[in-house]
Amino acid sequence: MAAISTKVNARSAKEARARTMQNSALEHLKRLRMAVRAETNTALCSDEIFSLPDSGKLHFVNTPKTRAYYLLHKGSWLYLERDNDGSFGMLYAVRKLADGRILTTAVQE
Repeated sequence: MAAISTKVNARSAKEARARTMQNSALEHLKRLRMAVRAETNTALCSDEIFSLPDSGKLHFVNTPKTRAYYLLHKGSWLYLERDNDGSFGMLYAVRKLADGRILTTAVQE
């Protein structure tokens, strides 16, 4: 019985971590989208959403200082942000497996 409780707690912790990571990623993406709208030289910026053939979506945002990609597909997602000068970068990835397990990765430099 204790083993089942431990598995449930581990899954709940993974789900909470995944939600926290996604909230952070979406907040970063929102901040960059607002920067694109505020930019006067629109040739240097883009904010695009691409629908992928297999029901996925790719959101790409580019500002004069930063570029970011947010890929969402079947409950799994990836967020990659990188400053153009290489001074900052972050990667969040969450993958939902068919058996319900969640794998998370977070890297910042």
